[in-house]
Amino acid sequence: MSLDAHQPAHVHTALDVPAPDTGRFQTIALGIGVIAVVGGAVLGFFGQGGAAGFFQSYLMAYVFWLGISLGALVILFTQHLAGGPWGPLIARPLESAATVIPLMALLFVPVLLGAGDLYPWTNAAYVAEHPTVAAKQEYLNMPWFIVRSVAYFAVWIAAAMLYRRSSLDQDAAAQTAGKIGYRLRSAAGMWFVFYVLSMTFAGFDWAMSLTPTWFSGIYPTILMATQAITGIAFMIVVITWIASRNATVDALLTPRRLQDLGNFLMAFTMFWAYVQVSQLIIQWSNNVVETASWYVLRFSPGWIGVSAFLLFFGFFAPFFVLFSRWVKRKRRALVVVAVWSLFMQALNYFWFLAPAFGREGFALTLSDVLLFIGIGGIWLAAFARQLASRQVLPAHDPRLVAAAAEHHG
Repeated sequence: MSLDAHQPAHVHTALDVPAPDTGRFQTIALGIGVIAVVGGAVLGFFGQGGAAGFFQSYLMAYVFWLGISLGALVILFTQHLAGGPWGPLIARPLESAATVIPLMALLFVPVLLGAGDLYPWTNAAYVAEHPTVAAKQEYLNMPWFIVRSVAYFAVWIAAAMLYRRSSLDQDAAAQTAGKIGYRLRSAAGMWFVFYVLSMTFAGFDWAMSLTPTWFSGIYPTILMATQAITGIAFMIVVITWIASRNATVDALLTPRRLQDLGNFLMAFTMFWAYVQVSQLIIQWSNNVVETASWYVLRFSPGWIGVSAFLLFFGFFAPFFVLFSRWVKRKRRALVVVAVWSLFMQALNYFWFLAPAFGREGFALTLSDVLLFIGIGGIWLAAFARQLASRQVLPAHDPRLVAAAAEHHG
């Protein structure tokens, strides 16, 4: 780190922290990912579920890994709005995860190819039997579905690339670093609104329309809360791993900053539980079969165990554990909670989507597992490549430079 401990606080200094070497990890992750995807495709297409089984498994895995990128993107906006040294400390991992979105746009093609097997509203006979779905045909049709999907990805990719490029410009221009940071902060609110709007409709299109006779305005908000949880949980794991291999990051990742990250994880978990319960109360109190049926299915004997497990171990367990200040200030303890949160949110996606495919109970297939590992391996390889492409800390971010100067002062 090029930081002189004897410089006065007002002198602008720079952080020079080389990127981690992730070459071997990239190769292993990509190899495992490709093999698992091929295996999942073979099992999916030639197994009992046929092509429909493959596309179901693919969609459930896809929304989880895309969700980490989108969660990272919205946290990237948040850290620019909020300020504080915790933000730039994880800025590069956030940018790296967000810039995987172009790859995820390419990996969305199988979802489009399998739309006929995934979405009942693509079936004319189904639409004819359900007047409520027929009334939605001006919205739920493949041409507009594709156009909207392209628009969502265009917004997310534009935001990710803009913030990535501006952050790198900030590295190269010490004299204008403050102005660039101000522009990023000023634009973050607008991009946050764009994210909420685009993700609201993406949630309707890609997930909720699996049950086209049902509707909930809170449903996309639950997905956004899930993305925020997976985004911050993944960042906790990554920054802890980087700190274990880099002395500068290790020094900057103080217990106080680690606690800030733990507080975000706890807050997002609380919000996730709040919107889940809000949707349940509103839907159930309607006492209308078209709205309550979604929960009737998930509270059936085959799914009630998963529902209870999510309640107690997806919310209560991490919530009460994260109440402990000690846990949030200890790296290993917080990493364990973060990994558990990632697992529980993967289960939450399965609970959200699998019943819509007519699966009775926790019918996890080998194709589900392989495609989850496969898409995850490809995603992790792309993330690691992005992380290794630039130095791991913003060189001239005033918030982080000030924190480093204070630490070495």
